[in-house]
Amino acid sequence: MRLLRGADGEHAVLNELGGIGPNLLLTHGNGLNTGMWATAIPYLVPHFCCYGLDFRGHGRSTVQSHPLNVERSFFIDEVHMAVKALGGGPIHAVGHSLGGATLLKAEIDRPNTFSDLWLFEPVLVPPGRPPLDEDHPLILASRRRKTEFNSREEIVSRLMSKLPFSQCEKLTVESYIDFGTVATEDGVRLSCSGETEANIFMSGTPTDFGTLKAVNSRTVIARGEKIARGNEVPPAMAEPIAKALAHASLLTMRDLTHFGPLEDGKYVAEAILKHFVTA
Repeated sequence: MRLLRGADGEHAVLNELGGIGPNLLLTHGNGLNTGMWATAIPYLVPHFCCYGLDFRGHGRSTVQSHPLNVERSFFIDEVHMAVKALGGGPIHAVGHSLGGATLLKAEIDRPNTFSDLWLFEPVLVPPGRPPLDEDHPLILASRRRKTEFNSREEIVSRLMSKLPFSQCEKLTVESYIDFGTVATEDGVRLSCSGETEANIFMSGTPTDFGTLKAVNSRTVIARGEKIARGNEVPPAMAEPIAKALAHASLLTMRDLTHFGPLEDGKYVAEAILKHFVTA
């Protein structure tokens, strides 16, 4: 793993995941980490050198200040630092939710950072949609989330007992925990706090979809066929985003929700390879 330190002293982490071939950067959604790709990675490493980026406040990164500065520009900077650490672009990249949106913004910020993008429900909204406020269910759920546990096994059992993780492959949940916990005197703690997750949700700003025309990367915008309560916006935005991009196609994936990459890694990896390898 490599620390990618930002101008404010906080850092992201670039995790080397193995493989052969050209570089492939994978990014994660809010509150998640590199571990979310655990069941997709075995199918990707025969074709790519895979690297997972843990954004500040997530996974193996260590927060230096409280509250953590979660302005979206810092996540974009962390993507650019990761690409630079891999020798520069253009490279292939995969993103989920926040991670997918950040990859698009990074490409707009610096064209030719990415040759190809595969994005599962990147969260971008056009002007006119109000930002999430303190009373939004996602914010309330983030802030009341339990973060301290007696053991790794306790976290896995708790998460697998209820949505959305109960629909996920157990290996992805276990890997998410392995990447996203730190030891304490009494057990383990999730490295991404509920406060950080809530603040990221509230930090989103509308995007002029006209700016997406500047993205020259060949792009797939994937969405899940199943709409999970409380996560209606990401799948609804997939088609407008795909239409706004100059070189994009829309892919609807059966039986998946917004947590699709954690629910069926083989299915997702096959779709990624179809875009990157066979196109």
